[in-house]
Amino acid sequence: MQSSNERDLIKFVPFNSCINPSFWFELNRVKLDDYKLNDDFKDLEGFCSTCSSNNLPPILNFDYSSFKKNNDKTKIGHENIIKVEGQIKIFNTINEFNLLDKNKLLDEFGQNIWNDIKSGRALDDPNKLNRFCLIVFANLKTYVFHYWFAFPALTFPLKSYYQLKLTKFLDYFSTEQSEQILENMDRFQLNFKSHQSFFAIDFESLKVLSVKDGVNFHNCDKKILFGLYDPNSQSNHPGWSLRNYLALLALKCKKTEQETRIFDIVLFRDRYHGGERKSDLSLIIQVEVFNITDNEEKINTIGWERNEKSQLHPRIVNMSGSMNTEKLAESAVSLNLKLMKWRIAPDINLEIIKNQKCLLLGSGTLGCNVARCLMAWGVEQITFIDNAKVSYSNPVRQSLFVFQDSIGGESKENHKSVKAAENLKLIYPGVHAKGEVLSVPMPGHYVGDNIRSKVKNDVKQLEKLIKEHDCIFLLMDTRESRWLPTVIAAAEKKLVINSALGFDSYLVMRHGVKTGDPEKDKLPTNFQPNQKIQSNHLGCYFCNDIVAPGNSTIDRTLDQQCTVSRPGLSMIASALAVELFANVMQHHLRQYVPSIFSNDISADSAESCLGIVPHQIRGYLHSFSMILPASQAFDKCTACSNEIIDMYKKEGFDFLIKVFNDPNYLEDVTGLKELKAALDQADFDLISALSDSDDS
Repeated sequence: MQSSNERDLIKFVPFNSCINPSFWFELNRVKLDDYKLNDDFKDLEGFCSTCSSNNLPPILNFDYSSFKKNNDKTKIGHENIIKVEGQIKIFNTINEFNLLDKNKLLDEFGQNIWNDIKSGRALDDPNKLNRFCLIVFANLKTYVFHYWFAFPALTFPLKSYYQLKLTKFLDYFSTEQSEQILENMDRFQLNFKSHQSFFAIDFESLKVLSVKDGVNFHNCDKKILFGLYDPNSQSNHPGWSLRNYLALLALKCKKTEQETRIFDIVLFRDRYHGGERKSDLSLIIQVEVFNITDNEEKINTIGWERNEKSQLHPRIVNMSGSMNTEKLAESAVSLNLKLMKWRIAPDINLEIIKNQKCLLLGSGTLGCNVARCLMAWGVEQITFIDNAKVSYSNPVRQSLFVFQDSIGGESKENHKSVKAAENLKLIYPGVHAKGEVLSVPMPGHYVGDNIRSKVKNDVKQLEKLIKEHDCIFLLMDTRESRWLPTVIAAAEKKLVINSALGFDSYLVMRHGVKTGDPEKDKLPTNFQPNQKIQSNHLGCYFCNDIVAPGNSTIDRTLDQQCTVSRPGLSMIASALAVELFANVMQHHLRQYVPSIFSNDISADSAESCLGIVPHQIRGYLHSFSMILPASQAFDKCTACSNEIIDMYKKEGFDFLIKVFNDPNYLEDVTGLKELKAALDQADFDLISALSDSDDS
């Protein structure tokens, strides 16, 4: 045996981490969607290969698949691909990341490996000897990641491993023996569900054995070579994995009276080159190993990876420059929403909001603000309807337009709906927005024979759009323009959110949605104020009127032709309209959620995980006040009553053309005319009675 001064200490080449950009994409996702505020250690996988080029250190690779749970332990790729299991801890603050006791953490991982060696678990599953730890702080706003890998390796102070001899695999074995070992190695791997990084070889039979069998045979004085798949291709040095392997052999192989023992270790570097299988980089290293016991007192753990400057410090990667900008935008848009799930609203279902197709009738002050708020909620499918063009007065009040949009003459590109959709995409490319230039036919707006065909096409297009969308927002300037979409949406059982402005007051309401069952939809006759109202009995925008909608623009002055309201009013009303929509979507009944009691926000009121779901929100800026009334549908309503819906379904455009040309026709159909006549007669009778009393 060589003397101590003739022996060389073994130099173990540490792992180097190599992270694919897809890893950071997936880390960003799992932190937001799965881990949230939980900063416990989570399972992670890396992989390395024995097929690396010459003179490369062992490289442990990570990509998006590293986060996938692989419970069945199926093999990945070729047998040269070695899976390494580890854990990741993602901190919520940079301060927690910096203050972590790194040495204590590494010792804990090392102690787990040592416990597995002592208990024999590492003999049953030698892959437990290869482990890693990753700590991360992820700034999800800037896509800057602070991270540090550790590859725990056991060391025993005052005790060292010595290299006595180094031999090439092809010099140690003959060509025939080498080929037989390769065949046996492949057969050996077939016996396991996951790739075995460690093995043993019976020198006499050349049979490849498990490490556990190899230790047992070695303790029976058979000549056994212990081996490992070595991802290091630096010719004279073994990879980092050998450290913990030698600790296992030092403890589990039979002790001798001498303080040290000698093992022949196979550094198996199997690779394919030029279409042929090569083992020319494989080595046999003769190692002098010391004796250790279960009660070993002095055990240290090393393994923190050095950074680019070879310093024991974390690394920092900024992915904002290399990540796809649209993906960055998509992640950033959902960031605030997903953060709500962490702590404030864990039960919120963001997907159901995201997947709603929203139709916005009106692309003005309300339409622009509603669209922006919907987009902030993650809604990605938004369609605008409008027939007006962007005017010079619009951009300061309507948040999707700029001055340049008002310069376009008669071109279609100057239409509000088209420009609103285009500019929405400029704000967020991931939104699927489109603009439809469409006039909504209205009661009292006469349709002559010369435009009848166009109006009929407009109606068909509106019907088609309402059928294709899930939620209809009515955001127009006039009362009568809301009538036709209200009728169509009621017939199609669509959720309608209505928003209307006064000078310093606003109304936001959801229309009731009928079930389609005449018995269930029949209005109760014993309705009492301040009681809960089922959705199919809730009123629409027209239910409080006893006058049919007509042409309200025919004799307007300039101030009446414009929507004259306090500048902040539309932002308030738009936001409340979208928040009402969000609350409806989070209730398990969706559009069929009943109303709350009038102004009742007690615990027993109808709630989603976001709060109450009112029928109406009426606000007044002059007093900065708000009330939440709920009203039952009107059985003679000119828009949502059963008579109107039935006639629309039966007669279609023929019914509508009568309404467009004669708004009083609605009063005839619904019975409003008789009701008003009865009221007039009652007033006349009352006046007469009072007059008779005066005469007496």
